[in-house]
Amino acid sequence: MEERQLFHWTELNPVCLFRRLVRDLPTILAAGVLAVLLALSGVRLLYTPQYTASATMVVSVKSGSYASVMSNLSLSAEIAETFTKLFESNMFSGVAQSQLGVSSLPGRLTASVIPETNLLRLTVTAGAPDDAFRTLQLLLENYDTVSEHVFQNVVLQELVSPRVPTAPSNPLNQGRVMKLAFLAGAGAMTALVLAIALVGDTVQSTGALRRKLDAQLFGTLHHEVKNKTLRTKLRRTNRGLLVTMPVVSFYFAEEVSKLATKLDYAARNSGGKVILITSVLENEGKSTVTANLALSLAQRGRKVLLVDADLHKAAQYKLLSHKPETELADILGGRAEYAPEYLEKDGIHVLFSTRSSPGAAEMIASEAMASLLERARKEMDYVIIDSPPVALFSDVEALADQADLSLLVVRQDCASARQINDAADMLEGCRAQLLGCVFNDVRSVPLLNDHHSYGYGYGYGYGYGYGHDRKQRREEKTADQGGANGRA
Repeated sequence: MEERQLFHWTELNPVCLFRRLVRDLPTILAAGVLAVLLALSGVRLLYTPQYTASATMVVSVKSGSYASVMSNLSLSAEIAETFTKLFESNMFSGVAQSQLGVSSLPGRLTASVIPETNLLRLTVTAGAPDDAFRTLQLLLENYDTVSEHVFQNVVLQELVSPRVPTAPSNPLNQGRVMKLAFLAGAGAMTALVLAIALVGDTVQSTGALRRKLDAQLFGTLHHEVKNKTLRTKLRRTNRGLLVTMPVVSFYFAEEVSKLATKLDYAARNSGGKVILITSVLENEGKSTVTANLALSLAQRGRKVLLVDADLHKAAQYKLLSHKPETELADILGGRAEYAPEYLEKDGIHVLFSTRSSPGAAEMIASEAMASLLERARKEMDYVIIDSPPVALFSDVEALADQADLSLLVVRQDCASARQINDAADMLEGCRAQLLGCVFNDVRSVPLLNDHHSYGYGYGYGYGYGYGHDRKQRREEKTADQGGANGRA
C-alpha cells in the first residue's frame, strides 16, 4: 500500500498557521526573553573592557626641500610598519622592565598613517586605562634611543599628546545585544512552531481531509463568530451559536440547513432514526453541531428528540438555556419515568443532563438506555444523540451499537488524523452506519478558500453512496495488508 506523505504544501492553511502563532505567542515571547537573559549573562561573563590611548606624530626628514616633503609622505607607511615591529620585538622589554617593573609591555600597539599626510597615528590598547597611557608614553619617550639605528634621517615630532582614556574603546552595547538575542530566540521558537504545524498530522483543509482520513467528507461548516459585539464578547453572552438566533449569518444558517437536508435524506434512505453525533476530542463543536442539526430538522416539520447522553460533561442545557425537570441519569437509574420535555420556542423534544454521573458508562450501556431509545424510535421521526468525545470515554461505543447512523465532527486543525481514523474505525465496527465527517469551524483565506460551494458535496465525488465508497476502500486496504503479510 502506498505510504502517505507527511504533508502537502497545498493542504496547509495560512489561517491555521497564523492561529498557531497567535496561540503560541506567549511561548514565542518567553523564548525571546530567555534568549535575552542568556545573552546578557554570557556577554557579561565573557566581556573584557579595553582602553585605548593615542598620539599623533609628524614625520619629516632632516632636510627641508620639496623632494624631502615628498619623501616624508612616502616614508610614513614604512615607518608605521617599522614602529609596529619594534614594539612587538624584544627591544622594548628591557625598557619596560627597568621603568615599569614588568617583563613585557601591557598593551598592543597599532601604528597607522593618516591618508595623504605625513602624520603617523600611534595607539596602544590595554586592559586598563593606566596601562594603555603608560605604555604609549614609554614608547614616545624611548623610541629614539631604541630605534636610533633605524630612523637615522627621520625626525618625529609629537603633534597630539596622549591622554589617559576615560571609557572603554570596546563599549558593551547591551541594547543591541538584547534586541538581537530577543529576535534570535523569538525567531527560533517561531520557526519551531511553524515546523510542528507543517509536519503535524492535523486536518487543515478539505484536501488534507480527503487524503488523510478513511472516512468521507459529509459536510462543511465554516467558522462563525459567537459574539459579534464588544459588549457580548466581554459578557460571553452566547455560549454557542444556534440557527434560531437572529445574529447568525445567512451563510452559516444555509450551511446548517443543507447539512440537515443531507442528513434527512441519508436517514430516510437508510431507514435510520437514531443518529449519534460525536467527536474525537473536547471543544470540537460537537454539541453545537448536534443542537443545530436537531433544530434544523425540527424546522422542516420533523418530530425530533435531542438527547444529551454526555453524562460526564453535559452541554445541551447550556446551549438551549433550559434546565430539565427530569435528568436523563435519573431515568436510566430508574428514579424517574421517561418523559421528554417539549421546548415550544425551539420546536424540539429534549432529554437533558446537567450534572456528572458516576457509573455513566454502565448506564449508557444498560438495558434502560436501549429501552429508552427503542421507545423514542417509535414516537419520534429522529432521535439526535450528543455523546462524549471518543478519545476520552468508552460510552460512545455503546451508543454507536444502539444508534442507526453516526456522524464524526472534525474541527479544523484540532485532532490528529491518526486519532480521527481510529475513531472512524471504531464507529465503523459498531452497529450504527458512519455517514462521514462534518468538517467544522473551518477558517480560510478568502482568495484561497476551497469551500466556496455550500452545496451537498456532490463535487467531492461521494454522491449519496454514504457507506459504499468507504467500505470498498477498507476492503482494498485489508486486501493490500493481507497481500503484504503473505509476501512477508
